[in-house]
Amino acid sequence: MTPPAGLLNDPNGFIQFDGQYHLFYQWHPFACQHGSKFWAHCTSDDLIHWELKPTALAPDASYDKNGCYSGSAFVLNDELHLFYTGNLKDEANQRISTQCLAKPIDSKLESYEKLGPVIGGQPEGYTAHFRDPKIWQHDERWYCVLGAQTEQLTGQVLLYSSDDAKQWQYLAPIVGDGINGLTEFGYMFECPDLFALDGQDVLIGCPQGIQPQGMNFHNRHNNGYFVGQLDYATTQYTHGEFLPLDRGFEFYAPQTTLADDGRRLLSAWLGIPDEDDQPTVEHNWIHALSLVRSLHLVDGKVQQRPVEEHKQLRCSQQQWAEQSLNAQQSLSFSSENCFELALKAEQIDGVLSLRLAEVGEHFVEISFDSATGVFKVDRSHALYQDGSRECLLSTRDSLELQIFFDRSILEIFVNNGEEVFSGRVFPAQAVSNTTVTSTKSCIIKELIRYDY
Repeated sequence: MTPPAGLLNDPNGFIQFDGQYHLFYQWHPFACQHGSKFWAHCTSDDLIHWELKPTALAPDASYDKNGCYSGSAFVLNDELHLFYTGNLKDEANQRISTQCLAKPIDSKLESYEKLGPVIGGQPEGYTAHFRDPKIWQHDERWYCVLGAQTEQLTGQVLLYSSDDAKQWQYLAPIVGDGINGLTEFGYMFECPDLFALDGQDVLIGCPQGIQPQGMNFHNRHNNGYFVGQLDYATTQYTHGEFLPLDRGFEFYAPQTTLADDGRRLLSAWLGIPDEDDQPTVEHNWIHALSLVRSLHLVDGKVQQRPVEEHKQLRCSQQQWAEQSLNAQQSLSFSSENCFELALKAEQIDGVLSLRLAEVGEHFVEISFDSATGVFKVDRSHALYQDGSRECLLSTRDSLELQIFFDRSILEIFVNNGEEVFSGRVFPAQAVSNTTVTSTKSCIIKELIRYDY
């Protein structure tokens, strides 16, 4: 999903209502830069074909004239509601943040009226960097988490509750710097989302200002998750370590929803704050949303998988027979830059690598070293972007990849979603090469390219 013009960022209001999926996103329609944000609105019946609807929210009220910032959606009294942050700058250019409601006024859910602020300002001890409400219901009571910044300029997540989703009570900070032993955890915690997943309470979000830790958190602004348990009686959230949700170059502001069939679904912005220099600007648009993913908790860690509905997009396929691959051999093919690639390899000895979007000296290299267990995505030879990201995999002698490449968008699912790497890649031309090589040997059990 990309904007018709201008700048797209955070997904908002992701929900399934009356059987139809609604996904809103932050949008500045007038330029490829951040400005006063609107809420664009898209709908889908199948999570893969999306229709752009009339704009849902515009910054036209006294309390949100500098932007309708991120938020979520919920159903109250059988009506869809939007819960968002109103951003206002006063005459002294001081920020005022309020949490606001809106709801549709037509049966097509295409026109919205604003109901005004329902949380009037941040609690004592916090700055006006107070935003991104994510709402849910538990035991017939409403709760929401909000990203916040303390007056000491550290990031935390705040918990609120309500009987009616209109009158809200501040409860406590539940995660962030200075809580549960966390230190040096950044200066702001954006886009928190707390939800139940397979018997645990998972909190995902984007702490700004955390430092790299080994192979983790090497983007300018990062994403990740905690797995734990929220005690609603004591408002204590007990959790484990903070782990990357997506290890790629561009992935931010993920938001989830619970589908009618019980799946926990996720969409994210394939971009990073303060990084808006991309060649699409020449065509008057920038940034995209990820494929919709389903979340799963496996051995205490969150795994992401592209939703099964994406298989409907497969138009044709080319499949290679099972074969052994040694250092003197390679598999290579050309295709247009819009495809899905499935690879399963076993008995890997040495380094197995794939070069994607290869045109001359430009390519992205995906590699796995069986000796170290390091999986790496390297775009230092790409046309516009550079750098590399890596992680350790739990297995050493086998690898399973599902790769989606959509012209300039790359999403790599490793070992059935054990790890995911997302980012932007801009090939030198519309048709490029893919090459598979091994420094020693391996068995390619499956290699299929699905054209879209």
